[in-house]
Parts: sequence; C-alpha cells; structure tokens
Amino acid sequence: MTVNSPHPSGPVVYSERLCAPPAWWLIGAAVAISLIVAIGAWTSPTTGMIVAVIIVVLVVAAFVEAGRVRIVVTEDGFGAGRSWIEWRWVDRVRGVDAGTMTSVMHSSHQVGSFLVTRPWIKSGLVLRLADPADPHQAWIVSTRHPDKLAAIVSEYVVAPDSAAVSSPPVSKDPFSDSRDEEDSRD
Repeated sequence: MTVNSPHPSGPVVYSERLCAPPAWWLIGAAVAISLIVAIGAWTSPTTGMIVAVIIVVLVVAAFVEAGRVRIVVTEDGFGAGRSWIEWRWVDRVRGVDAGTMTSVMHSSHQVGSFLVTRPWIKSGLVLRLADPADPHQAWIVSTRHPDKLAAIVSEYVVAPDSAAVSSPPVSKDPFSDSRDEEDSRD
C-alpha cells in the first residue's frame, strides 16, 4: 500500500532528482522578464521593483519546488517524492519511451494511477500494483533513464510464481504483457 515516508530505509540503489533543465529555466526567465517589463511600463518605479522581485521569487520557487522530487530505489521499496511503496505491493514494471509515455498520459491508463510526472521529462516508468487495498492501480513516474530504472526495479519485483519480472518490449498498453495474454487463454 502507498504510504508517505520521507525517509526510506535501506541502502539507496538508485536515485534521480527530477529537476528542470537549463532550457526550462531560460523559458521561466523570459516569462518573468516579459511580465516585469509589461507591469513596470504601467506602474511607478517603486511598484515595478516590488513586482519584479515578487515575480522572480515566484518563478524560482516554482522551479525549485517542482525539481525537488526524487525517485529512490532501495532494497525495501520504491519512492517518488514523499510517497513510498514496498516491493511486495508491486506486480509489474515497465520503462516507457517518450512516445509511449505520451500515449499513456493521454489514455485511460492514467486514470486512477498515482502520477509523479514532470513536463520536461518525456520518458517514464510504469509500476503496476498488486495491492487491492491501494486506491491506485499503478504508479506512473517520470524518469530520464527508463530502461536503467526498469532493470533495477525488476530485480526487486517478484511475480506471484516467484520469478523476477523482466521489462518486456514496450506496447501501446503499458499494463499488458505476455502474462495477460496467457491468463486470457485459460
């Protein structure tokens, strides 16, 4: 079950901070400058300076806060931001490229899923959960290294038959794999 835990236990196997790249900071600076010029042209210099400081502080704070999220893998579980899940509740994992991530985010697959995504990171990881008590069917998480992260997570995810789940080839449905097809034939 998903729990909030700021301090995962066990040694950290993988860690990634979802910070904004320099290009996004430049876009934020351009927006801030245009707002400062637009507001400063119509107000007194004192008001313009106050507004400029407020705008810069808000833009910097927004990027810092959005980039504070960390993806963490330990021997005990998977963490995304302040949320944490133990390995026993993860059923399957799949790293998804930019195209598949876009399809997932624009489909019904993301409805009811726990999302930790950032617009500046196009690829991601999909964790399908095995906990019937969890309100989320899956976690969809942005990552710059989906294949590497999926391989690491796969080492800890154990299928019901106690075999490790590998990252199968990406399909349009990130939640399906060959086990779904086998189950439907029974």
